[in-house]
Amino acid sequence: MKKAFGRFKALAALAAAAIAATSFIAGGTQGTLAAPTTTLQQMYGTLAESTRGYEAVQARISGNTLTIDLFVNFRGAYNTKLGGQTYAALAAKGLKLWAGSYRGSRWDFREGMSFTVKVNVNAIYNGKGRKPGQNYFDFVCLTGKGRGYVFQGAGYYNRELMGTYEGAIPDKSYPCGSIIMYNGLSRNKPYTANQYIKVSAHEFGHVLGLGDLYGKGVTFTKECPSGKKYEKGDIMGAHGNVTANNIEMFLEAYRTNRYQAYVNSDLPEVKSPMIRSY
Repeated sequence: MKKAFGRFKALAALAAAAIAATSFIAGGTQGTLAAPTTTLQQMYGTLAESTRGYEAVQARISGNTLTIDLFVNFRGAYNTKLGGQTYAALAAKGLKLWAGSYRGSRWDFREGMSFTVKVNVNAIYNGKGRKPGQNYFDFVCLTGKGRGYVFQGAGYYNRELMGTYEGAIPDKSYPCGSIIMYNGLSRNKPYTANQYIKVSAHEFGHVLGLGDLYGKGVTFTKECPSGKKYEKGDIMGAHGNVTANNIEMFLEAYRTNRYQAYVNSDLPEVKSPMIRSY
């Protein structure tokens, strides 16, 4: 009798443990099993449905890796050297600053998740070697002084037209989405090599569909890492770093083909739904 009762207690304990584990897996709060890991692919799919195959910027997701394939045509003084490297080489480093390892938070993606971004730069020069049917965005390297910009119009974004002479700007000086890059803001202050890289990365953010952050009245926000001032800590501000929030805004632009602004303004700009902390 004692043995039978003991076996009954053991079976009951096993059943209770199974129920607790099932409750946890079903979305409850019991148990100690680890919650299923959320991947980029589970959140966004592969992005195949948003990609036509001829765009100047193409993205794909596999598991927890986002790969961005760029097709860029360098023009102008791209062979001019700065700090021992050509403008084109420095610009390519700027484009690749968007590559790296990122972590989600309560404001971006999922808290605690990690993912990787890879950037592949497929470069041609002065249009030579252009693949038939493939769009390229121009990166125009200039030796004069001025503020760099992207030739597509404030608040406007159309990835499919990038690299063509269609789009929002009637002026056809450059194809839509061209980066116009100077070698400094003023005659007395030419860029250092590192500044050229950072400014290139900032302008590339516009090619990816993000608006400017500086001058928007945004100061501190929890979406900026390390508690830095948003303008200083974000690449779309005063040339800080690429953040998980930047990547999230790019993915929103990629899927919707819509410009992602940090605030509502009369440019016109519409605040991105990926901005959640203010």
